Amino acid sequence: MALTPLEHTVQLARNYLRDFPKFFQVSFDAVGRTFEVGQPNIDPTTVWIATTVGGSATPLTSSAYTLDHRNGVLRLTNTPAANTQLLVEGYYYEWILPEDLQYYAQHSINYHLPTIRTPLENATPAVLNVVGLGALLEALQALMTEYARDIDVMTSESVHIPGSQRFRMLQSLCQHWEVEYRKHANNLNIGPERIEQLSLRRMSRTTNRLVPLYKSKEIGDYGPIERIFAEESEGHILIETEEDLRTDVFIDMDPETGVTSNAFY
Repeated sequence: MALTPLEHTVQLARNYLRDFPKFFQVSFDAVGRTFEVGQPNIDPTTVWIATTVGGSATPLTSSAYTLDHRNGVLRLTNTPAANTQLLVEGYYYEWILPEDLQYYAQHSINYHLPTIRTPLENATPAVLNVVGLGALLEALQALMTEYARDIDVMTSESVHIPGSQRFRMLQSLCQHWEVEYRKHANNLNIGPERIEQLSLRRMSRTTNRLVPLYKSKEIGDYGPIERIFAEESEGHILIETEEDLRTDVFIDMDPETGVTSNAFY
């Protein structure tokens, strides 16, 4: 089954991040109702929770607990009985949750969509790869914001804990992928830095009207000047009359001079 543009973007960004789900398994005595699982960024769709009493495990339904999967905090609906153990299994992500990566992927699509002339469903894999690199940059920059809170610690016992090292490593990684993204985006001419070629219209100071546009001509072409009429509402450039290509453009003679109603040649 073919992937949607959003799914393709998320998959490509996940592969470049190398942040795949990892398995965890914890067990502890069920004292109280709230427990710290010890792993943040848990995938709630993979969590299995059960209580054991005397070696017999009883899985809990989703209505029997609430899980803060972002911070790894589990809260039971009812207080378990004494001598009860709690088993928790599942997968977690070291950096970014799937819902967060999907959010960054949608941001990247929104940035690139106005610069892509075809629908993303019909776009080439090269274009979708650039959009995926944009989502990767969005995710890395968000991680930089989170890791910017880490600070270096130095104690009087000459113990140095370089807490900001993780931020600097991530910053270097972000700069590397930014260069790669710009290289691919510029080659395809898409993205926020896309180069566009436009025809500017000048307003006449004497008539307060737009200066007319004329079709460009080759050197030696002495044919009549063709005016270009532009539809300002849609932005398309239309030619008033269309003629077949001339074959007598270049003449082996000295150029002639003359005057028309609006030009000198």
